[in-house]
Amino acid sequence: MPDAAASPFDARTPRRRGYAKGAAKREAILRGVMELMNREGYTRQSLRDIGEALGMEPAHILYYFANREDLLQSVIALWDSDSIPSLRETGTRAAPPSLDLFVEAVSRNVGAPGMGHLFLAFAAEAVDPEHSAHAFFKQRVDRVQHDLAQAICAGQACGKLRAGLDPDQSARHLMALADGLQLQAMLQARGDVIADLRAAINALAA
Repeated sequence: MPDAAASPFDARTPRRRGYAKGAAKREAILRGVMELMNREGYTRQSLRDIGEALGMEPAHILYYFANREDLLQSVIALWDSDSIPSLRETGTRAAPPSLDLFVEAVSRNVGAPGMGHLFLAFAAEAVDPEHSAHAFFKQRVDRVQHDLAQAICAGQACGKLRAGLDPDQSARHLMALADGLQLQAMLQARGDVIADLRAAINALAA
């Protein structure tokens, strides 16, 4: 049996301890930005603004992130990953994509309007192919559409959803509706995003 202490990736080595400490600091920064967004909303804060809110120098933030855009993209990625344990797992088994999980994910966003504001505004900025987060948002949209289409196919297979539905088209419609409803709720401060989304899903029933 090899000596565990000889591995450069062992938790007891200085290198691994340093990596863990850096990862913990990076996550602390990301969660601090989440709190900032939920407290103030997304107001196109500069890196200096973010640093002041976190009590850090911008240069310290740039030790962990390439730039402001990398920081905000990482905030959204962590927000998404936080949803995985609660939305994707049942016990120790990963749950397949479903329309209920989609509604739960949207509900989580509605409950944190600052993060919803960041996502919608930053995604709009990233429409530019030259934007550093363009590929990230494109891949995210593709992934969510794929999951929704799979969920719709599963609903058709068990007879819960209409057989004539185009799964890909319906997935695009549900995503667009969810984003549009969240934007309207932010602008008008009224309406029930989740009730409207569930009504649209119910309209797909067989």
